[in-house]
Amino acid sequence: MSPHPARRAAGELPAETTNFIGRRRELAQLADVLGRARLVTLHGPGGVGKTRTAIRAAHQAKEGFPGGVHLVPLSALADPELLANTVATALDLPEQSARPAIEIVADHLEDKEVLLILDTCEHLVDACALLCDELLRAAPKLRILATSRQPLDVPGEHVLPVPPMEVPDELPGAAQSEPSDAVLLFADRAVAAVPGFALGDDNRADVLALCRRLDGIPLAIELAVSRLRVLSLDEMLARLDHRFRTLNGGRRTSVPRHQTLRTAIAWSHDLSTEPERVLWARLAVFAGELTLKSAEAVCADEELPVEEVLESLIGLVEKSVVLRVETPDGTRYRMLDTIREFGLEQLAEAGDEERTRQRHLAHFLDTAREFDLLWTTDAQLPLLRNLVRDKANLRTALEYCTAAPAQGSPVPVSGPVPSGAGPEGSGDAPVPGGAGLEMATALWGFWHCTGLLTEGRYWLRRALDRYPEDSPARVRALWLTSWYMDIQGERGNNEGLLREAEGIADRIGDDSGRAWTLSFQAHRRYFTGDLEGCADDFDQVRAQLMALGDERGLIMIGFYAGFMLFMEDNLDKGIAWCDDSLSRNEVHPAESWSRSWALWVKSVGLWLQGNAEASVECVREAMRHKAALRDVMGVAHCLEGLAWYAATLRHFERVAVLQGAADALWRRAVKEARFGVPFLHDLHDTAAREARAALGADGYHASHTEGGLLTLDAAVEAALAQDTATAPEVPSQRSGPADGLTPRERQVAALVSEGLTNREIAGKLVVSKRTVDSHVEHILTKLGFTSRSQIAALHGAAPRSAPVPQRGEPHRGPSEV
Repeated sequence: MSPHPARRAAGELPAETTNFIGRRRELAQLADVLGRARLVTLHGPGGVGKTRTAIRAAHQAKEGFPGGVHLVPLSALADPELLANTVATALDLPEQSARPAIEIVADHLEDKEVLLILDTCEHLVDACALLCDELLRAAPKLRILATSRQPLDVPGEHVLPVPPMEVPDELPGAAQSEPSDAVLLFADRAVAAVPGFALGDDNRADVLALCRRLDGIPLAIELAVSRLRVLSLDEMLARLDHRFRTLNGGRRTSVPRHQTLRTAIAWSHDLSTEPERVLWARLAVFAGELTLKSAEAVCADEELPVEEVLESLIGLVEKSVVLRVETPDGTRYRMLDTIREFGLEQLAEAGDEERTRQRHLAHFLDTAREFDLLWTTDAQLPLLRNLVRDKANLRTALEYCTAAPAQGSPVPVSGPVPSGAGPEGSGDAPVPGGAGLEMATALWGFWHCTGLLTEGRYWLRRALDRYPEDSPARVRALWLTSWYMDIQGERGNNEGLLREAEGIADRIGDDSGRAWTLSFQAHRRYFTGDLEGCADDFDQVRAQLMALGDERGLIMIGFYAGFMLFMEDNLDKGIAWCDDSLSRNEVHPAESWSRSWALWVKSVGLWLQGNAEASVECVREAMRHKAALRDVMGVAHCLEGLAWYAATLRHFERVAVLQGAADALWRRAVKEARFGVPFLHDLHDTAAREARAALGADGYHASHTEGGLLTLDAAVEAALAQDTATAPEVPSQRSGPADGLTPRERQVAALVSEGLTNREIAGKLVVSKRTVDSHVEHILTKLGFTSRSQIAALHGAAPRSAPVPQRGEPHRGPSEV
């Protein structure tokens, strides 16, 4: 299995697919100003080349920013409330913490030398201004490069205009002078459009006249070049001149530059076929990229038959109206902002906007349904990659259906698996009531796996506010919100959500919703340490899911309940539930999300049983799946487990490196590391304490820092490097009689040696007294002891692994065990 999907990482600078022409003066100015100013805005009209100039400058400057150069495309973002979330995504910061995204971004950038490119700010200018002001105050080494049709008006902003390319005046001998940038751009693109084209004395004057007529605007020139496939230069000049004279009332005088670009776009529109014009307008409802399948689903009807969509799309690509984008998962398409804006105007004039937006929503609602239906199958990774690329369209659809008046009746859906055989055709049906709820909940796996929990909660909240009626979808949205709050550390504030979900499920007879609500009531309680009755609740949930035939639910409940059982020290049952989850999932060998969680949870149980080798085998396999999903929180958990194992091999530098990498991911991912679970903290602290004792505080800190600087991919690679039994040269540690005890039994023995009663130990470990009684009996039996005083004598025996102190207790070295 590939360690991760083959795709360009979010925020990474794109490679240039066409030659970059000219802009030497602007690039030199930009390099100079970026060295002095912390906020620079490239300002200019649409189509003038601001984005290309910013990306070229960033490529040239990236060596000077050890923290990285990150591109944040904003053209597809409509909601200013999601601006900080979009920046977080570009920085590869998951939203698995409940903290505001702006705080997470600011903390991440605080000590880093980073260049952040905010591309296309004009429609979010106020939000961008506030974001820049806050980030620049929080991160003194940060530089921001913005592109916008208007300045941000932030203190300290340096505005650099990006004018059209220079075109020489029509003077005698101009045709024989050194070609201007505009003429060089035309010639470069013409060679690609018409094989054999060459700029020479016979056509230089016509090219110069054409570039002058288009005011040197790069986008207008590129649009004009596409017509060379069907028109000669002199024919193109004549037609374009006629278009400008019509615009200007028959006069040959010049028109404003913003009209020049619009005229060039309108001219391309006029020269398109009628099906191409219809498709152009309808494609404008898409945000970001789209596929041919999406274009056919949204744009085809009786006016534009589906069999004509591909031909029309090819025509628009040839005219440079639509850009073709090659990805590891196939060909996709997109429009430049200025061309998309023109298309939306045409769509509104035709009275077709509302119907097309409904079809767009219907298509992406079907996409979400398909994702939900197939999320825990072999189709998981391709579906996830496609949704990541479609995120802008998902946002557009969610914005539309949570703002538009609801029509029809609520959509029936409940539980992790939607009812029905599969996605339906988009058709021309009105937006169904509850569409926002269904779509936001159907994307639960997307929000969870990509770390977009904050955004997921944002859309769930909007949908819950928009659709207050009782429905299975509302039940699902309520327990999903509670689940995400648990993960993000907002525990104790979600009980009301689950009570409401339970009440609705009872009123409408939603058996699946009732089961899942009970599951997450127990989930909430074990995160708050209230374990009483949780095991019985999970047994009940499991029985209900079996009665419902909910196979995916049984796969999920296996590892959730398994982890809870470990907290009660019921290791055998917890591992058995994980094994049941893995067994049920064997029919989907390429599924990664559920399998990786079941493997990780099982690895923890095996470790607590003292079966280190089997535990490590599970955690390695889990790590490979987590890496494929780019699951930051899951990778951090796996790094922790491999650090425990490295400590048993006395590979203490490796312990520090892995813990440094894990701690860096925890800071990115969640409010509280290791789910805030005490025994996971204890295992971490044990390995860290032994590493510090062996390496010294400075040595541990140096290796820990080294791990914290690793990228996600580098951390995974380091973690999966095979451990060997050969120990490095570190101070030897004597073995002792406690070697045969499990980590939990050594922990209990240490607390016994401190004079704590079984009831007091139960309180410290957040387990039942009966569980502690059982541990003490096992310790006495394994060691051949007959009294607690003999266990207390282990305090001076210096076993290989130190017992684990509770958080907040004084630090103890190995010799004090």
